[in-house]
Amino acid sequence: MAPPNKTERRAIVDTHRHPIGPKLAAKMAERGFYDPKQEFPQTNAQDLIGYREFYDLEYAMPKSREEGVTLSLASNGGEVEWLARDLLRVSTADALKILNDEYLEIRDRYPGEFALMANAHALEEDCRPVVEEMIRKGGAKAIAVASSYGDGAGRAFLDSPKAEWLWEFAAANDVVVHIHPPMLSVGHEVLMQYRLNEAVGRPFDSTVNGARMIASGLFDRHPKLQVLIVHMGGELASVLGRLEFNWRLNYKGIRNPPAGKPYKNDRPPSDYFKTNILVDCMGFNPIGLRAAVDMCGVDRVVFGSDYGPIPYGIKEHVQIVEDVLPSPAERQQVFWKTSNRIFRLGLIDTDLIDPAVHQSRRSA
Repeated sequence: MAPPNKTERRAIVDTHRHPIGPKLAAKMAERGFYDPKQEFPQTNAQDLIGYREFYDLEYAMPKSREEGVTLSLASNGGEVEWLARDLLRVSTADALKILNDEYLEIRDRYPGEFALMANAHALEEDCRPVVEEMIRKGGAKAIAVASSYGDGAGRAFLDSPKAEWLWEFAAANDVVVHIHPPMLSVGHEVLMQYRLNEAVGRPFDSTVNGARMIASGLFDRHPKLQVLIVHMGGELASVLGRLEFNWRLNYKGIRNPPAGKPYKNDRPPSDYFKTNILVDCMGFNPIGLRAAVDMCGVDRVVFGSDYGPIPYGIKEHVQIVEDVLPSPAERQQVFWKTSNRIFRLGLIDTDLIDPAVHQSRRSA
């Protein structure tokens, strides 16, 4: 029975949140990404669709509270290249500093409701000092990056040697790397109709990147490395069997296999989902969640909503988790306990939340 000054409430840590503060929102309006004088939703010349839940954090926060989120992890690592080049029009390092300052302000504006990630450009080691400072001084709980960078034949994924600094740093410091697809995915040039860049392209980008990370032997070089691939891991659960048989066949029996083409991983691809790769539950699909749990284990799946850019999804994802996982203990792992462990959030191991804390948040 709960103590008289407490009430029972389900704790939910949302690991997939992209908040922006008033300064970035104003810059987006200045650049013509949206018109603050017009009604939402809106789209712009680049066909980027914006909702009030994204541009107006004051509007979004009460809704996320009402739907049960008790703590959100803020990241925009997937958008760093776009933010620097198209929005802020500054260097990557300067963009990261601006973004980090905005996040620190958001955390202070909503005490106890946000933990932060250190946004980074995985292929630019020059941003390492900014990442280190965000972790050391800003208390960032993870490093957030994109699954790919560039475009066309020049697009590079995270198996690139240029990302080696990131894996060395993350593994040495026991920091999770949060991997999110970029604004424009691989193949976006044929996916801009019917919003397929979002529905198909971004999960596809994550799938290609995840497969390349495994096949390159990255996790064998860094066995302690932990990464979280959003959107249920893209389509990795669907193609895992194909990765397995390709790895088994590899180029065996082929004379003079082409340089750089054979798999380099030591273990079956499926093994790495049990030891190095986590996924979130964002995907609006109980079939996908079941596959993610089967692929990774329930202790390696975390809650993520993508709320803000997506104007709904918290209660929908909560319902899917409850429908797929009848065990209360397993639900709690997905809702917050695994996140608490891997991000070292320091949350108390209880489902009892002091209502006075929530009241102070609402009046902040």
